[in-house]
Amino acid sequence: MKVAGRFLLAELVWATGIFILMVPVALLDNDPASTARFLQWLARAVGLAAFPAGIMVAPLVFARSRPWRPLLLALAAASAVSGVVFLMIAVIPPLVSDHASTIPDLLARMKTPGGSWESRNHAAWALYHTLFAPLNALLFAAIGMQVGIWARYALPLPLRRSLYWAVGLGLLISGYAVWDTTYEVIVLRTAGDASFAAFYTVLIPAFLCAGLALPTLALTLRGEVPRHTS
Repeated sequence: MKVAGRFLLAELVWATGIFILMVPVALLDNDPASTARFLQWLARAVGLAAFPAGIMVAPLVFARSRPWRPLLLALAAASAVSGVVFLMIAVIPPLVSDHASTIPDLLARMKTPGGSWESRNHAAWALYHTLFAPLNALLFAAIGMQVGIWARYALPLPLRRSLYWAVGLGLLISGYAVWDTTYEVIVLRTAGDASFAAFYTVLIPAFLCAGLALPTLALTLRGEVPRHTS
C-alpha cells in the first residue's frame, strides 16, 4: 500500500497548492462565487494534481521489470481520486445549490422535444464535462507515471524538472484553451446537435497517454521496462 499512500499524499499536497493559486484567478471571473463554483474549482485542482502525484509514484511503480501489482495499486488510488472529482462535480453541487443540475436533469433537457438547440447543447456540454472530468484525472495520473519513469530514464535531473513543468503547464493551458474555444465557437453557435464537441476536451490527454502507454506496455510485457532512476 506504499504506492497508494504516496500517491494520495502527493495528490493532497498538490491539490491544496493548485487550489490556493486558482481561487484568486477564479474570483476575477464574471460568474458570481458560490459553493457550487468553489466545488468546481476544487474538483479541477484535484484533477490537475493527479499529474504530479503520478510523477511522485513513478519510481515505486516501475521499481521492478514487471510492475503489475504496484501499477494496479497506483491506478486504484487514481480511480479513488477520480471518484472524488465526480462527487464534487455531479453529486454534491445539486445538494448545496438550487442552480446546479443533476445528471437526470441534464439528460431530460437534452431529450426535451421542442426545446431550443442552445439549451440542449448546453445540457450536453455540462453532462459530458461531468463524465469526462473524472476520466481526465485518471489520464493525468497515467501520464504523470509514464512521464516520470521515462524522464528518469532519459534525462538528467535539471531537465526532468523542466519537462515535468512543461508537460503539466501544457495540459493546463491546452485544456483551458480547448474548453473555452470549443464552448464559445461550437456549443453556443451551432444550430444543431453539438454534443460531440465535449469529446474534444479529452482528446489531448487521451492521445498523450496512449502515445506514452504503447512503448511502456511493450517493454513491460517483455520485462524490459526502464528502471534507471539516478
